[in-house]
Amino acid sequence: MNEPQNIQIKIKILRDKMHELIDEKENLLAAEVIHISQMLDKVLNYYYQVKNQN
Repeated sequence: MNEPQNIQIKIKILRDKMHELIDEKENLLAAEVIHISQMLDKVLNYYYQVKNQN
């Protein structure tokens, strides 16, 4: 598996976790939701950097 595929898997895991937390907390501003969202932003930015290098 190459790096972009690995990053896509991590993106899916983070998205799924974020959706679970939103359902659980019922609050988009919950600290845990914000934390996961920020992690997802970083991984997405990295993914696009990797994709643009190829």
